[in-house]
Amino acid sequence: MASDKKQAKRAKRSKSKAKQARIVRNGSAQGEYVETIEVAEGMVNLLVRMAEAEAISQVEMLTTIIGDSGMSKAETLDDEIDMQIVILKVYGRKIEGRTDDWMEHAGFLEAYAEAARILGREELIDAWHDAHDF
Repeated sequence: MASDKKQAKRAKRSKSKAKQARIVRNGSAQGEYVETIEVAEGMVNLLVRMAEAEAISQVEMLTTIIGDSGMSKAETLDDEIDMQIVILKVYGRKIEGRTDDWMEHAGFLEAYAEAARILGREELIDAWHDAHDF
């Protein structure tokens, strides 16, 4: 009999294949499915990198998210800030177990400003402060 780890891996693979078969059966375009998987994997990768960076410092974590190429692809500065807020909410709530107001603390705002300055993105500081309540 296979180990528990191997059984779990097989079950996960089987579940993934079944889901893919359902998508194909239901007429969804395979390309959309692959794109969704790639976006999800990218998000998980970013969250992991953020957690690793935060082990060094909060400024390092914020430098990671601000410097992420996916963020800079946003059409406007407001869109970039909105994406950062959403990702930081998910990161804070799901990864670190923080309350929703953790990004409103003075220490966080100082760290965000420092990270933006390090990357030469001072325009983000004002845009962050101008952002709607998050």
